[in-house]
Amino acid sequence: MITLINKVDLVMWTKNGAKTLPLVLKRIGKVVPDEFVNKRVTVDDQSTDETREIAELFGWTVVSNEGTGISDGANTAVKHVASEYFISFEQDLLLAHDWWEGIPPYLEKPKVAVASGMRFANKPEGLRKLQQYVAKKYRGEAQLAPWLRARQGAAFTLGKTLDNTIYKTKVVKAIGGFPKLQVNAGIDTILAYKVGQAGYYWVVDYNVQSTHIRNGLKQELQHQYWYATQLNEIWERVRTETNKSPPVTKYTVVSRFLMSPLTGLFMASKTREPTITYIHPLIRLYYLKGFLESTK
Repeated sequence: MITLINKVDLVMWTKNGAKTLPLVLKRIGKVVPDEFVNKRVTVDDQSTDETREIAELFGWTVVSNEGTGISDGANTAVKHVASEYFISFEQDLLLAHDWWEGIPPYLEKPKVAVASGMRFANKPEGLRKLQQYVAKKYRGEAQLAPWLRARQGAAFTLGKTLDNTIYKTKVVKAIGGFPKLQVNAGIDTILAYKVGQAGYYWVVDYNVQSTHIRNGLKQELQHQYWYATQLNEIWERVRTETNKSPPVTKYTVVSRFLMSPLTGLFMASKTREPTITYIHPLIRLYYLKGFLESTK
């Protein structure tokens, strides 16, 4: 059990999350012991469903987003953080039962400023197995085979998300809070670079696996398309804010799509999950479509 942390603040940014929020908040309440929790703050972004009422029912203080989107929501949340550490969640993430025992102890190391577990889709099964296979293969840059070294940038950002993550508050505030983007994607990617530039580490534990609630493959495909439509701004912000090359290039987006039928077949054989033969090419197709949309 972690001994360094006395109290933590819990923060979440929400928008029309009534369908998943009861399960998510109930799980957080079970995983993170009450005796360690100082404040619970939900930053709501003009929800039109029962999101605010549900959060209050579970004992969370609800404040309004000072802007719009995740970037503004995250920075609004930081303004309400009073503890030395805080944990961020998203409204569609079921926290792993072993998260509290597995993730916060990393922050006992002086140079670790952020720590997360992994997240994998709950359905369809082929999508979950695909994500687990990719994460297992690329979770450590040093483990990449020579022919995969070009993917070190993507491996660096693997698992560094905002939805099951604990931070040292003073470090996040010292680097200016969360990256301020007009889009809702890429905030975690840029934050990972900035944490490194400040001389700290963001640790990801592959073995602590939370569940990303998905309605099915259609939702994942829509998410891939949506994320890719914002690539140009994400890449530009990586260059201007971190002086680093983006973790993915235009060539990579196109080449991975062209190779996806063979790659999908290979991963299907490795995981013994035949649906990956079409799930992987579809994901690459929607990602490519979003990328092409972003270049118009």
